[in-house]
Amino acid sequence: MSKENTRKITIIIPCLNAAKTISKTLNSLRDQTDKNFECIVMDGKSNDGTQDIVKEYSDIVDIFISEKDDSGADSCNKAIKMASGELIMFLYADDFLVSSSIYDIISAYNKNNSIDFISYGLQVQDLHSEKIILKSFLKRNISLSIKNACFKHVLNHAYKKKLFDEIGYLRHLYFDNKIFFSNDREFLIRLCINEKKNYVIEKILYIMQSHENSFTGSRSNIARIRYEHIGIAEHYLSKSNLSVENKKTLILFKSHNLALLFIWYFLTLNMKNSFKVFLMGLKYCRFKWIYLIFSRPIVELIYRLSVVKLF
Repeated sequence: MSKENTRKITIIIPCLNAAKTISKTLNSLRDQTDKNFECIVMDGKSNDGTQDIVKEYSDIVDIFISEKDDSGADSCNKAIKMASGELIMFLYADDFLVSSSIYDIISAYNKNNSIDFISYGLQVQDLHSEKIILKSFLKRNISLSIKNACFKHVLNHAYKKKLFDEIGYLRHLYFDNKIFFSNDREFLIRLCINEKKNYVIEKILYIMQSHENSFTGSRSNIARIRYEHIGIAEHYLSKSNLSVENKKTLILFKSHNLALLFIWYFLTLNMKNSFKVFLMGLKYCRFKWIYLIFSRPIVELIYRLSVVKLF
């Protein structure tokens, strides 16, 4: 059998108390037209019946581990070390794949195996109504660049396993040792800084389901995520080996998130934090700050309107 036919993907599913959604996730793997994959489910000691559901899918789940972890990213890192696939992809227990996903990814990789990872389109829909919220699959939004990594949706990817040995694993905790909601964006920025390359499949292969208990989709975490983005920018701006383009974009990334954070606090009538962030922005951006307060939310809105499904 040729190497192309034996190549496979390892799909890593981190989960915690996902009994309401994980059946759909696993059924989407059962329905794949190409079964050339390994599946590792990493459960964080669920107590809602998730473990019993996963055991019903022994035909597609190759490794199932249930143990305490620091975060979903922490469990993903453990699974990467166990994975036998040449490509690694993450599938979250709220989400699912379209039936041709594995076939399309393997086909693209067989033709472009000199690249570092495969990227593909994402659709976000409401968990309960299935109403489509947004679609993003165009190459201009997904091709790896520092601007896309900072300002566009992070989406999903199938990475060469060796990438994690080359540039490091997912950062599972933020700099304050709390859960890191933006670890995927930080990893994508790290890929850019290390000059990695991707191939884009301009097709929706991954369906994300939005709901009230989603960590990154929750309004309660909006400010936290903006602070994380500011921290990511500061972390990389402290490095001495940044290219001029990367440095310029990361400075704008920090300014962008300061402006959006100020607007968020202002609109939610949190005047104390609004004033605090205003002073932070004024100190960092100086005479450009007032312009950025007005311009960056408009830039963000224009992009989001370009991918959102209004009707």
